[in-house]
Amino acid sequence: MTRVHDFFSHKWVKFGFSLFSAGYLLFLIWLAWLTFAHYFKPSNPPMLIFIYLLINMLFGAIMLYTGDRVITRISVCFFHPVILVVLFFGFGNWFLVAPPFVVATVVFFATRSNETLKTVLFTIYLILYVLVVVGYLILQQFSIRLFDVDLKLRQPDYDYSPRKTYRVVRYIDEPTKDDRSIRFYVEKADEDVHLPFLECAKFFDSELVLTARYSREPEVRWLDDTTLFVDGRVQNVAKNERGLSVRQNEFSGETSIILD
Repeated sequence: MTRVHDFFSHKWVKFGFSLFSAGYLLFLIWLAWLTFAHYFKPSNPPMLIFIYLLINMLFGAIMLYTGDRVITRISVCFFHPVILVVLFFGFGNWFLVAPPFVVATVVFFATRSNETLKTVLFTIYLILYVLVVVGYLILQQFSIRLFDVDLKLRQPDYDYSPRKTYRVVRYIDEPTKDDRSIRFYVEKADEDVHLPFLECAKFFDSELVLTARYSREPEVRWLDDTTLFVDGRVQNVAKNERGLSVRQNEFSGETSIILD
């Protein structure tokens, strides 16, 4: 036991483990990006929650062990600002927000930093959390969206191109709406993130192809991996080095979907 204690007490061993705190910060930034740009579709929610909790607990235990190291003390100061992004774009998904919030808070107060500094910083964090929650509720109250799509209206039946490079996604208005419509978007399916028990479908940078009345749903199907048939029109899909855009040819009536 003495050798084990001496090993884990060695300054270079602690320094090595303290790098995990920077790794956790990168993990949170990656999580914020997934929350911002992707639609989550879990295949096994209980197992996904278990693994997610386990990852957060392991990182938390390591950071408690290295709470006196400079890298850990610096890293924990950036955890809450990143979690604020996860909270805003993943609002309502409390299993997504709660574990990193608890880990970040416990580790923040456990580190051997100046107590006055920790009190001031955490007060600022709490104010920011309140502002984020209030801001989100205001946006919801006035039906203001940051993206063209409303993920609550997203339909689970996707139409993939033969090579699964692209997909067509339908968004259908709520049944209570008088002028109910259906919108078709093209997304880059090859930029999805595939994780154990979770599919992250990238909706960011998707492009609207067609809007129609729900009572007359148009025919939408892929002719091949780069040709889409929508409502009697042929639309060509091509790739270049920039984002996704739709261009209407005024002479032929065809629409070219170009991935920029």
